[in-house]
Amino acid sequence: MDLRYKRCIDYLHLWELLSIVVLQPDVEDTHIWKFSAFGSYSTKSAYEALFIGATYFKPWEEIWKSWAPGNCKFFMWTAAHNRCWTADRLARQGLDHPPRCPLCDRVGETMDHLLVSCVFSRQLWFSILQLFGLEAAAPQLDDLTFVDWLVKASSRFSGQEKKDFNSIIILGLG
Repeated sequence: MDLRYKRCIDYLHLWELLSIVVLQPDVEDTHIWKFSAFGSYSTKSAYEALFIGATYFKPWEEIWKSWAPGNCKFFMWTAAHNRCWTADRLARQGLDHPPRCPLCDRVGETMDHLLVSCVFSRQLWFSILQLFGLEAAAPQLDDLTFVDWLVKASSRFSGQEKKDFNSIIILGLG
């Protein structure tokens, strides 16, 4: 479609919308900002309006404020958002996939299973964290999702220790 033609269509559409507006000369104009409780504009309300409908992702700080290299952080981000091509995702797309986890051969392969539920991954996390004396933070049987385990385990630490722990986890994945 030619750009001039599109602009002409847009102009006619705007003309049609404005043709039903009746101006009242005796009434003063008012401006109502719909993104604040009082109807008045503020920079804060405009900034908050940018995030309407957005979802909050719990472990963003654990991932992006660590010492790990960027490519490891990116992999961690995709894993935490369940965007890796595991068997469950392949199945949803109608693609060939293994029926069960290739490591334990017990249940279907999901990102959460590979990262915290599989007996092999729990053993790997225990071994990695044991090197730093942090084996108590390793995933337990009741840890079913990676994100929940990461947030719970990371909350045991603060400041520099938290940053170090999160970096160990991210590098463990990488």
